[in-house]
Amino acid sequence: MQKSFTKRAHTSSGFTIIELVVAVAVILVLSVIAIPNAMAMLRAYRLAADTRAVAHELSLARLRAETEFTNAQLVIDPATNTYSLQVCNVVGGKADTCTTAGDYDNEGTQFLSQGISFGFGGATVPAAGQAALQQTVQTRFNSRGIPVLLDGSGNVNPNDVIYLADAQGNAYAVGVTVGGHVRVYQYVQGAWSLR
Repeated sequence: MQKSFTKRAHTSSGFTIIELVVAVAVILVLSVIAIPNAMAMLRAYRLAADTRAVAHELSLARLRAETEFTNAQLVIDPATNTYSLQVCNVVGGKADTCTTAGDYDNEGTQFLSQGISFGFGGATVPAAGQAALQQTVQTRFNSRGIPVLLDGSGNVNPNDVIYLADAQGNAYAVGVTVGGHVRVYQYVQGAWSLR
């Protein structure tokens, strides 16, 4: 038996340089289209998440006031984009005894995400029944979980709204009802809608 050897042509199964250049060009074009949309979506998620965090912190302030039978408040600082929960440290801390900043213990400071700030963004009308577009920097709850005025009178405060925005003008608002319930609003096409 005789073995027959045949010479086979050696072929490469790789890609040509032209095919690689075309593939890289397609990937670059898709990236140029996708990256701005992904960044916009990321900004929207950050703004919504920070708004929910502020709303939860307001709810926690209300809960702390009710469960500890004292006053509690959420204080924001628009200059540093921070907010903090504070609980009255005065014994028997009712509305008439917790009226100054020294009457409250700060329970930690939270920061807003990068690119998010306390502000109105593109909003031109107030949210949550607020009479005028105005940033609330301090929301205080009494021992029944009702938002009260800061003057120590114990009167109900119906106008507390915290506004958050991103650099593109998108805006959210966190409002507190007269009963102390926290509501989140989004500014869409010139009007606020409940979220």
